Amino acid sequence: MADQTPAQTKNNDQLLLEVLDELLLHNPDIISALVVSDDGLNVASGIPYHNDDALALAVSDLADMAEDFSKRLEQGHLNRILLEGEQRTTVVIGAGRHTVLAVLIPADAKLGLVTLSMRRAANRIASIFN
Repeated sequence: MADQTPAQTKNNDQLLLEVLDELLLHNPDIISALVVSDDGLNVASGIPYHNDDALALAVSDLADMAEDFSKRLEQGHLNRILLEGEQRTTVVIGAGRHTVLAVLIPADAKLGLVTLSMRRAANRIASIFN
């Protein structure tokens, strides 16, 4: 029996959690981070937030509505969804063909830095499912 390296023995759940851990490490303002399937399932959570499953479903619905809205207005490929509230901001970006990455941050967090880190994480998430 051949020896396997640690990377070969990791499953997708472990790899996703590592991606989220790294995202959170570089962005301490993040309140919650989720990987959500296009059918509304919570695939992975970083810093579990109360009722992550309901949040995942809401994120999926939001992504569907935003995609439809973007098509109707002929905006082209949807890059990011930004939902800004008085106290918190939600950022959603695609992370593969059937998943999105969503983070919840304080309204005063540095959006550019969070988005840059999210794009890197989303690319890694997409590669996990390829």
